[in-house]
Amino acid sequence: MKKVFTGAWQANNADLNQALTKLAKIAEIDFEIEISIDKMLKETNYRELVLSELSQLGHDELNTIIHWLNSPAASEQSPTATTSKLPLLLSAIACIAVVISVVFFFLPQQQQLETIAQQTPANTVKTVATQPAVAPQDTAIKKPEITEKTKQKLLFRLHGSNTIGEKLAPALLEGYLKQQGIIDFTWIQGDSPVERQLSYQQGNTNYFIELHAHGSSTAFADLSMDKADIGMASRRIKAKEITELQAKLGTLNSVGNEHIIGLDGLAVIVNQNNPIKQLSSATLAKVFSGEINNWSQLGGQDQAITIFSRDKHSGTWDTFKNLVLKKHNKKLASNAVRLESSSELSTRVSQNEGAIGFIGLNYVLHNKALAISAAKNTAAIFPTRFTIGTEDYALARRLYFYTPTSASNTVKSFAQYAISAQGQDIVAATGLISQNIKLEETYPRNDAPERYNYYVKNGKRLSLNFRFDYATKDLDNKGKRDLERLVSFMEQHQGRRIALLGFSDSVGAQLKNQNLSLSRAKSVELELTSRGIPVMAVEGLGEALPIANNNTEAGRKRNRRVEVWLL
Repeated sequence: MKKVFTGAWQANNADLNQALTKLAKIAEIDFEIEISIDKMLKETNYRELVLSELSQLGHDELNTIIHWLNSPAASEQSPTATTSKLPLLLSAIACIAVVISVVFFFLPQQQQLETIAQQTPANTVKTVATQPAVAPQDTAIKKPEITEKTKQKLLFRLHGSNTIGEKLAPALLEGYLKQQGIIDFTWIQGDSPVERQLSYQQGNTNYFIELHAHGSSTAFADLSMDKADIGMASRRIKAKEITELQAKLGTLNSVGNEHIIGLDGLAVIVNQNNPIKQLSSATLAKVFSGEINNWSQLGGQDQAITIFSRDKHSGTWDTFKNLVLKKHNKKLASNAVRLESSSELSTRVSQNEGAIGFIGLNYVLHNKALAISAAKNTAAIFPTRFTIGTEDYALARRLYFYTPTSASNTVKSFAQYAISAQGQDIVAATGLISQNIKLEETYPRNDAPERYNYYVKNGKRLSLNFRFDYATKDLDNKGKRDLERLVSFMEQHQGRRIALLGFSDSVGAQLKNQNLSLSRAKSVELELTSRGIPVMAVEGLGEALPIANNNTEAGRKRNRRVEVWLL
């Protein structure tokens, strides 16, 4: 770095790229800190935060690079530049003199005007809503003074999943405020890249909403410590967490506390140049555990496999661990690169032809998603909006808001907005899977019962399945919400009829499972007819057409379903 840094933070700056690459390498090797070169080039806030934190590590070579990167700030002015500014200074003084003369000339006519001094204390956010233009009036227009109290008025706090917090939660918050008639708001970056706050003004009061997206496990930890009002999670709350939080927050897996705000699929991604198209769940576990470490072992090129994974606080990681690794008694390879950001993981895979990673569907971006089969007797299914919406895809997952029973009306109102039709449109707009119902044309299957193919030929399948707990006819929380969505859908499709096809897992006698699948389909029929929705046919197909592995409870639950067809 003999050359002086020009100050141009651009991707085509060779000297800058060399310095950033060296900076990132030292940070990763010596301190296990992952740095995004792309974000260093594009995001000023991220860059300043990284340089500030690294400068405090006391590493001589890092400090040399940081000093070089900051050097333009110390050498912006040359003697020539200083001399050239003298005429401008004299001109500025002359202009100030003219302004003062004008002010003293008009002052007697403007005695009614008030000067409002707004002092913004340190560590607070100043947000002034845009005011509409108005005609001049005789009396002065006074802006409300923004005091420390009004600037610090907290509305509520969302903590948890990065998958939700990075794109979806901000979009839902903005949509919710717009629904309330608030159109002027400002996002303020926090101390961490995954911390932000949304500030806005309503009347004479400034409010802010806090958004922290450090991972799903932090949702429940922060709820328990009164640091959050809404927990964001890309996995369902665990039984242990329900028990620990019940006395203080209520039963968080109840329908009034657990809000399924959308669906997502864990897409297993590889570089676009990788020829592999599909993997089984068992093979996937061997790859991510390091047991399979070269693409040639899977029919690909002779190239080492580089594994990218989300960090340990991530709900994305927790879901993958339970659906893939734990299912096959494997652990993540010790050399896997762990990342906090979904966007960063996607970028790293797109830049490495030997890479593989797992990510939410809306982060596939410049990569290729693989088809995944849950078991030997199930077909490999690609992650699409429909296969994730029906939860047929092996790595489909639900996204959650969790609210305490004692939550404020505002918190409950926002959670309700998120699961409403309007909120679900926002879910779709951010690249995730909306729960608003859609129709899909399907095709006959050779391995399907004749009755199933009859409905394939004469109807269209809806993008939802009703699911049940083991050995019961009780709908889960999503099913209870989906009933209302189906009622609204049928109100817009009057004259059409519904067929309900029930399926079971393979535990127990075949005849018993067929009767149980029929019983569950009839329980959905009862719910619909009591709401005025006509049902044309109800079928129980038992263990036919499994979409998941019946050797695991998670797989059996996905197989216990009722499909909905429109005729």
